[in-house]
Amino acid sequence: MATRLRAVRLDPADPHSALRRAARKLPLQRAAPRYLTEQQLKNPLIRAAHTRLGNIVTLRGKYLRRLDNVHGDRRSRVEKFQALARVEEQLLVRLDLATGVLGYIDADNGRFVLNTQCKIAADAGISAPALSRLLATLDDAGYVYRRIERVRLEETDQNGLHLVRTRVLVRFTKQFWADLGLRYVYERVQKAAKKRRDAELREIGQRRLAEMECHSLELHRREVSRQRWQAKEARKASGSSDDQSPARPSMRQAANATKGATGHAVQCAMDRLLAKRPIGSG
Repeated sequence: MATRLRAVRLDPADPHSALRRAARKLPLQRAAPRYLTEQQLKNPLIRAAHTRLGNIVTLRGKYLRRLDNVHGDRRSRVEKFQALARVEEQLLVRLDLATGVLGYIDADNGRFVLNTQCKIAADAGISAPALSRLLATLDDAGYVYRRIERVRLEETDQNGLHLVRTRVLVRFTKQFWADLGLRYVYERVQKAAKKRRDAELREIGQRRLAEMECHSLELHRREVSRQRWQAKEARKASGSSDDQSPARPSMRQAANATKGATGHAVQCAMDRLLAKRPIGSG
């Protein structure tokens, strides 16, 4: 017996839901690259990771050993570690602690939005292909999980072919934090971040319910106003039709006319009787 395939609807706050979402206009770009703030550096995970990844070239062999021997019996080129040291701050700035994904929650609708690799590479000062090769190497080492989806746009090129936008979900694995010596700190920070995320999503849900309620009340008010206007126009139309019809006599005028007509008929009957009465009869 063949099984029916069921469509799975992901939570909008789930990072995987951002892969298949309809294409949208790219948000406005920042004029200058973002860097870690003092508030972010107070986080023990971000602070320790920033220090160790920034000096990963000198700490090569102590941390991220899988990256050093990802090719088997020969060591990785030093350019991989140099690229990681250059891009680490931009990765940590965009790191979502609750999910470990490079992205953020849109506060307006509660949807997860993925960061683009082109913007990360531009802010880090490296080329986009170099960043893509670095992430591919980290994926081979088991340090990141990548999911790639291609979305067709409505825009076309000069040959009439539709443009395609590539979306990449990048999630740092627990093995990455373990080989960086921060697995315990990561689990503790992620647990606290998940609690904050749940509270944030509840707040967004309550705000959306309030907006839907206000919208429903506004639609009801417009419907009542429209019905009142239609009733008013109907009364105006009926009043104008009554004015155009001939005037009918009132009840008093009809009664007086009937009374006058009855008196005249009686007088005529008396005159006829008197005319028929013989002369001299007393």
